[in-house]
Amino acid sequence: MCGNTKPSVLFVDDEQNILDGLRRSLRGKRGEWEMAFATGGERALDLLAESPYDVIVSDMRMPRMDGAALLTRVSEHHPQVGRVVLSGHIDPDATIRVAIAGHRFLTKPSMTEQVAAVVDQLLVRTSSEHDSAVRRIAGGVRAIPSPPQQRDRVLGLIAPDVDAAVAAHAVLHDVGLTAKLLQLSNSRFFGFQPRNSSIESIVHSIGIPMVQAVIQAGQALPVAAWDPAIERHLEAARRHSVATAYLVDQIASPANRPHAQAAAILQEVGRLICLAPTAGDPAPDVDLAGQTRDGVPFRDVGVELLHLWGIHPPIVAAVAHRDTPQSPDPSGLGVTASVRTAHLLVQRTESAFPDAGPATEELAELLSHPQLRARGVDWGRAAEEASRRAGEWAGRDGR
Repeated sequence: MCGNTKPSVLFVDDEQNILDGLRRSLRGKRGEWEMAFATGGERALDLLAESPYDVIVSDMRMPRMDGAALLTRVSEHHPQVGRVVLSGHIDPDATIRVAIAGHRFLTKPSMTEQVAAVVDQLLVRTSSEHDSAVRRIAGGVRAIPSPPQQRDRVLGLIAPDVDAAVAAHAVLHDVGLTAKLLQLSNSRFFGFQPRNSSIESIVHSIGIPMVQAVIQAGQALPVAAWDPAIERHLEAARRHSVATAYLVDQIASPANRPHAQAAAILQEVGRLICLAPTAGDPAPDVDLAGQTRDGVPFRDVGVELLHLWGIHPPIVAAVAHRDTPQSPDPSGLGVTASVRTAHLLVQRTESAFPDAGPATEELAELLSHPQLRARGVDWGRAAEEASRRAGEWAGRDGR
């Protein structure tokens, strides 16, 4: 929030009658928000320069400066501002620009309640201790970069005629791409009917050309040179996450598998954001041992970004509590405990990540849970197999 005052929301559209309609329909929120209305992107930037805002809601199709261009400018100069696209039909060529520029996406017409709900969600900060700093770091992220070798390997596997299952397997090895596709899949703006979808079903629905376009759009963003030591560190984190995703697919209940697998892949998203080189910005103060950037914990940054992008709450919760001891109800592990169990098992394999302990007693309790005892699986052996598969993918052809 901006100081101790009410949060401020800026609405942008080139049509005055649209802005007037928003002003009337949102009259009931005047006691909760300060609202301003700008006719066009240039006026919106002037208002942002004059005073702080918490959320901006912009139309896409505007003359001179369209919504994607406006929100890109906002991400660069006002990263703490939550960015919402509220628009009708857009040209296919503009779809990716919108996907990269915004945090949330709503179609016109949208019910007043939908607009208000999205704004209220973006007004929530997930970190109580570092809220402003976390929002500033996470808010400026438009796409999550991957180390070049990993990015090129994934792109090479996603050919135009590739099977959706093969493409989904490749996507699961790229944290940033997984997060971006999950973000897009949560909005009808891109033709989705939001639901508890697996990565494979999202890839099948969105289509290979769109997946390729998302990758290429991320590549087009400016990134400084990668430090080889950081690349090796992030490769170890990626291998651990992939092994955890393979294993949690066996551990989680069928209803929880899509969320659990996504959370496993995204468990170190904050680390990737904080360690990726940023072109043009001052070098951040990174403490690798303390897992902080500018004094902010990596995990807090990742959780805030997933919240901004509207990732399903069970996924966000599992990422947030990956390192929190779990005591699940006997009726089921749930998403968070499933990911925690898989993580602890992988910690006993070659895919272990060095900054997390084994938690032996907790793991023994989790493995005694009825959901796992009933499977009759040697979970140690299953973890070793998941680790082997994750390590093999890092080989020459990535398969």
